[in-house]
Amino acid sequence: MSPIDSDGANALVAQADAHFSIQRFSDAMSGYQNVLALRPRDAHALHRIGLVCVHQNEFEQAREYLKLAVQAAPDRAELYEHAGLLAALKHDYAEAERCYRCAIGLAGGTVSLHRNLADCLRLSGRLSAAMEHYRHAVEIDPALHHAIRAMARISTELGAIEDAAHYWLRAWELAPSSLQDGLDLIAALAKAGRPSQLASTLTEIRTRFADNAAALKSLSFVLNTHDRFSEALSVARQGLAIDPRHPLLYHNAARALSISGKTAESRPYSMEAARLLPDNPYMQLHLAGVQLALGEFEEGWKRYRWFYELLDKRTELVCPSFREWKGEPVAGCQFLLVGEQGRGDEIQFIRFAEWLHRQGATVDVLVSEPVAELAASMTGVRNVLTRLPSGPYHYWCHMLRMPEHMKLDLPMLPIVMPYLAARPEKMRHWAACIDAMSPPGMPRQRRRIGVVWAGGPYHVLDRYRSIRLEALKPLFALHEVSWYSVQKGEHEHESKGLANEYDLHTLGPAINDFTDTLAILHSLDLLITVDTSVAHLAGAAGLPVWVLIPACSDWRWLTDRTDSPWYPSMRLFRQQELGKWDPVIEEVRSELSKWFDA
Repeated sequence: MSPIDSDGANALVAQADAHFSIQRFSDAMSGYQNVLALRPRDAHALHRIGLVCVHQNEFEQAREYLKLAVQAAPDRAELYEHAGLLAALKHDYAEAERCYRCAIGLAGGTVSLHRNLADCLRLSGRLSAAMEHYRHAVEIDPALHHAIRAMARISTELGAIEDAAHYWLRAWELAPSSLQDGLDLIAALAKAGRPSQLASTLTEIRTRFADNAAALKSLSFVLNTHDRFSEALSVARQGLAIDPRHPLLYHNAARALSISGKTAESRPYSMEAARLLPDNPYMQLHLAGVQLALGEFEEGWKRYRWFYELLDKRTELVCPSFREWKGEPVAGCQFLLVGEQGRGDEIQFIRFAEWLHRQGATVDVLVSEPVAELAASMTGVRNVLTRLPSGPYHYWCHMLRMPEHMKLDLPMLPIVMPYLAARPEKMRHWAACIDAMSPPGMPRQRRRIGVVWAGGPYHVLDRYRSIRLEALKPLFALHEVSWYSVQKGEHEHESKGLANEYDLHTLGPAINDFTDTLAILHSLDLLITVDTSVAHLAGAAGLPVWVLIPACSDWRWLTDRTDSPWYPSMRLFRQQELGKWDPVIEEVRSELSKWFDA
């Protein structure tokens, strides 16, 4: 290029740069294109055209121009960095990483390069490598809030709870006006078990956002999520003093109270949340649970229909194409009763097949496979199905919609009892097995008691309804009892560890299905269990069962009762303080001693 052409190109670059600086991107684009007509490998012009393309949301074109710019000037780190940003924007993390590492090789580690590379590595799932580069970025700039938050998130994902709390604290100290940082810190301190630090942080957040009802709503939600129910209630009430019409503050207060076992106290809060958000299924369903727990069946069952409006349930639940029953007469009709939710729910509510039969319907039931063989023992059931049939049926109904349409009230319970029966051949088999487990010379007058201490981990409150096996040792120490574990699932082998210390036999690994469990229960004098499907199984068969109920009890166990209208053979032992099982175990131990003496 001649000196004249070079001078002209430089003038065009200056003019295009001026347009670019004031965001006149169309004029800038024309100017840089004119530069390229004179200097096709002008890295500056190629780079700037790429940036103009970004402003115009033409990302693929931008990447092409950045690629040409890098080829024209492979010694310029900023070109690699921008190429990396564009690659990351299109989720091409391998290319982004290559570009960032080239830039680091040319320019050394800058804050932005380490941060951007770390972001890329984190998004591609390489958390440990990402952590290394976030650390490099923070070493250069200790106040780099983005990197510190990212380190906190990674630590949380990796299960490094203490590290996470450390980084969230640093993030909060850097941005004490950031509500989200405060909420994340509260969550981290709760997980790390730092109550004093949590309390001081909570006080600071409540003071800083004392006039912000929306912030207090978010804070009470986080506290509920991490089982800090008393603090959640206090914060929700603080928010309601500012905005007495905020529905989610009422809901958060209601949830804190109900999970703490204060169902009656939660009712007015839940009522107000439901009133303010009449079309919100979560508000309505929470109130339904409160009403059912308090025995307000008419309103509770009507409101329970909101369960079927939850988005995730719409896809999970079986909904046949023929007519859904809404309470019409069923005499002479073909009826499909559809099971739903957990196995305990199916066992509890399959009783309504007998009610339908008494009304003159011919009833088939659709249940999960684990419940199917049990259901075959019911009177009033024609066919037990595990797959949705094509028909023909006049009506179908989900099991837990039945109470609303049949206008179920407490005096109507238990409907039928018992309604599940064990298979005789299995009863003989398990009776022989249990007899064979008795040590030689051991008198048969020893009571035989079954035990279940853990429910399925999928349950949202399983951490409260399940018990550590060791907590039951005061019961196992009773000399008048032989104990038999009918625990299934991931905990079924735990009882083997206590077999040398107590008269405790592990049956779980040999149990194939509910029909085995039911046959075993017929050979025992009593079952002691947490709130799980085996409790329903024993109750449905009319067998003696004592159920250990957490303070956050399910609505079906009502409140302040030691009996269950659903199961006459059942006795409830209620926790008075959430998470405190020792007094419950002591009460059971005392009642067992009375039972032995009776």
